[in-house]
Amino acid sequence: MKYVGIQTQIWRNNRNTFILLCMFPVILLGMVLGIIMMLDWVGYFCWDGVCPPGLKATTFHWDLIWEYFENAVPVVLWFTAIWFIIAFFANTAIIRHATHARPLERKENVRVYNIVENLCIAGDIEMPKINIVKDSSLNAFASGIDIPSYTITLTTGIIDKLNDAELSAVVGHELTHIKNRDTRLMVVCIVFVGIFSMLMNGITRIFLSAARTPRRSNRKNGGGIGIGGGLLLILIVVFIWACVGYVFSSLTRLAISRKREYVADAGGAELCGDPLALASALRKISENPGLADVQRSDVAQLYVIHPDEEFDNNMSLKGWVAKANIMFCTHPDTPERIRLLEQF
Repeated sequence: MKYVGIQTQIWRNNRNTFILLCMFPVILLGMVLGIIMMLDWVGYFCWDGVCPPGLKATTFHWDLIWEYFENAVPVVLWFTAIWFIIAFFANTAIIRHATHARPLERKENVRVYNIVENLCIAGDIEMPKINIVKDSSLNAFASGIDIPSYTITLTTGIIDKLNDAELSAVVGHELTHIKNRDTRLMVVCIVFVGIFSMLMNGITRIFLSAARTPRRSNRKNGGGIGIGGGLLLILIVVFIWACVGYVFSSLTRLAISRKREYVADAGGAELCGDPLALASALRKISENPGLADVQRSDVAQLYVIHPDEEFDNNMSLKGWVAKANIMFCTHPDTPERIRLLEQF
């Protein structure tokens, strides 16, 4: 197999991440356009009983579609911006509350502080905060959206059970996430997926409410469809589009997450200067990644290894089944990560 250097791997993954990130607004605006097209096709614009000349259901009127789309775009962007602001700045507090993390004082563990400081100096990285989670399992993650909030969180288990070289490699992995602004990127991805999730939930509630409402027919001028049946049909159409958007946005988020893990592995190995130490650390962590009491997938995806995505080596999936399975994972397959590190 052809050797792939660390810098080449970082460049390729950064390029692929940028392409994947651009898909989010495309998916969102594409969903809006699709909904408007379906509303036009089912005759929504004839519901008032006064249809413009030539305006009938089961056909597309592109001038009308583009007019509504242009009017909808600013509303969608404003809604997205507001959602981003709320979720963006609440992210740090949510993570800290979910993991029960607390700040680690220098006097509590000088060893950890020295490791983090030395790697920050070597990598020209701003010193992040250091948090600790009292848990015997082995895991770590980086979080934060800006320099004041960037944080590395370590479990007591990973501090106690890894040697200095292995712990340095894991810290280097997390510092690479911070240096590359991966923590901010993943918040953006999570917020986008949250938009589709909220839309699905909202439409589901409206649909259930409308299903209980007596239907009323209104077919004047032979255009459009009944209000009751038409509303339910439109809600079904919108719900399907929201589901499609949610699936594609989720798969995009997961793909970006996996790419960033590869980049962080390469960057962490380069920062600590010992790829084999990181490979050894990943082996130990995979045996007991823990933090299972954190029942939030958006937080768990930040871990160096996702506890719910680890499989027994004797039960590993093979071939296209494995490839299909990995599409729904936030992290690459750990043995594959180790293999790439050991080739350097």
